[in-house]
Amino acid sequence: MSAKDPDPTVPTISRVEDRERILAEALAHADAQEAQYRVLPAADPVRGRWKIAVASLLLALAAWVALSPPAWVTGPAAPRPTEGDLERGLRAAIYLQVQQVEAYRLREGRVPSHLSELPVHLPGLTLVRSNNRVYQIRGLRPDGVPVVYDSARPSPAFEAAAAGWISAEGQP
Repeated sequence: MSAKDPDPTVPTISRVEDRERILAEALAHADAQEAQYRVLPAADPVRGRWKIAVASLLLALAAWVALSPPAWVTGPAAPRPTEGDLERGLRAAIYLQVQQVEAYRLREGRVPSHLSELPVHLPGLTLVRSNNRVYQIRGLRPDGVPVVYDSARPSPAFEAAAAGWISAEGQP
C-alpha cells in the first residue's frame, strides 16, 4: 500500500444503540468526576489555613529582628579606638609622611612646597617649610590638639614608634 491509497473501509464495528449507551456512560462518569472534585466533602477538614498563621508569625519575627535586633543576634559592640590609639595612629601617619618627605628631599635636593607633590598624601596633614632642609608636618588630634613633627628637633615619641615598627618589620 502506498501513502496515497485511502484507508480500507472498515465494516461496521457496533450498533448505534451500543455506541449511544457507551457515550452516555462516559458522559455520566465525567459528570460524576467533576462533581466529586468541584466541592470538598464536608467530612474532610479544611487544610492549609495554619500556613497563613505560621507565615505571618515568621514575617513579624523577621521584621522585629531587622528593625530592632536583640543582643543575641548582634553580639557585642565593636571596640572603639581610645584616645591613645588615635594619637598613635596620627603619629604613625605623620611618621610615614616624614619618610616620604625625606625621600623626596634626597631625590630632588629640596623639601616639597606642598604634600601634594608627594606620591602619597595622607589626609589631615599639612606641611610647613622653613627652608630647603627644615620643615614641620602637622596634624590635629580629635580633641583639636596639634601634633607636630619638626625635622630640626624630632620628638622622641616619633623615634620610639619608629623603633618599634622597624624591629617588628625585620622579623618573619
